[in-house]
Formats: sequence, C-alpha cells, structure tokens
Amino acid sequence: MRPAGTLIVILLALVAGCGDPVEQSGAKLWKVPATPAPGERWPGRIEVDRATGTITAAGFNDLIDRSSPSWAAAPDTAAAELLGLNGPFDGRPEIRLLLEPDRDKTVVTATMSRLGDDSVAAERYRVVLTPGQGGSYRFSSGARTVKCQSGRGHQDFALGTCS
Repeated sequence: MRPAGTLIVILLALVAGCGDPVEQSGAKLWKVPATPAPGERWPGRIEVDRATGTITAAGFNDLIDRSSPSWAAAPDTAAAELLGLNGPFDGRPEIRLLLEPDRDKTVVTATMSRLGDDSVAAERYRVVLTPGQGGSYRFSSGARTVKCQSGRGHQDFALGTCS
C-alpha cells in the first residue's frame, strides 16, 4: 500500500505543476538597453483585441519602410521596439525573449513577469516578424495572453481577464 500512496503523491505533485510556466525553455533574459539602437522610434503602441488577443500595430511597418531604423535589422530589437520593451516601466519587470527563426519568418515570444499587478502574474506576447527589403524585420501578426495570480483566475497563459 505504501508504494502506491507514494506514487499517487508524486503524480499529484506533477499534475499540480502542469500550469503553463512563466519561463519558457530557451528564452533569454532581455536587458533594457541603456541606449536603444539608433533609428527613428516608433511613436505608436500596439493595440490588443481583448476578445481574441490579436495584436495590431498601426504605422509600425510604415516607419520601417520609410526610415530603415537599425533596430529593425534583428528580430529581438524589432520586437522590443514593437512591444515597448525598452522601457520606461513603473517597476522592474522581468522580460524573457524566445526567438524561433524559420525560413521565411521569426517568431518572437516575449514573456513579462514581476509586473507589480495584484491580478496578472505575467503577460505573453507572440509576435511573427517577416524579413522585408534591406533585411529589416516587419510585423506580420501577433497575439497576447495572460497568466493570472494564484486565486485570481486562470493559471495558464490564455485569453481572458484576471479578477
């Protein structure tokens, strides 16, 4: 009986930890640069459709086409400019980037935790960037999900609000 009881405890412990973790395997800590990469800054902000999580970024690709800023030459710095990851912040969030390059696109997943929010534990942005003319990365599509604080809603990265 004892070995079966031990097995049940181990299985329950494993299942309890099955929620989508904040840290993704292979993600690198993003350090806010003291000085952002040179080039014209994007004055806009992403818009997120709360029902679908879909991200839009009016004017982002127009800026890249018009001025070819050096930050658009790499997917991590292009995503950082798009998502506003170069600060300033109302605290010290932890930001991790995971880059998944493919033949015709790069998927950048940015996970922000330690947000200082009593209901949202973390936000995750999945951004698809495609190489454009001159090697600049352009915004193709994206989505936002959130993970709620314990006891404040869903514990996996998903759509919806936290209470």
